Amino acid sequence: MDPNSPLSKRIGGLLASIAGCLLMIYVIGPWLDSLSAIKPLADFIEERDINANAYYYTEVAEFSDAELNMKNTMTYMPK
Repeated sequence: MDPNSPLSKRIGGLLASIAGCLLMIYVIGPWLDSLSAIKPLADFIEERDINANAYYYTEVAEFSDAELNMKNTMTYMPK
């Protein structure tokens, strides 16, 4: 957004962004959770009290390989 645009337009953009986030969190997210394709997986995760966010990135072997490669790239990068 242009820094020289009127304050009201910038505030309007901020409020629209916040409204979009809230819409995703409180309307679209719960609706997706009720879809027949996703519901069994969501129920499985909830029944077993799995923290799906933390579980994904710590238990996937490909991610640990990618993390190691990224660390080595940053550590041994030519200067």
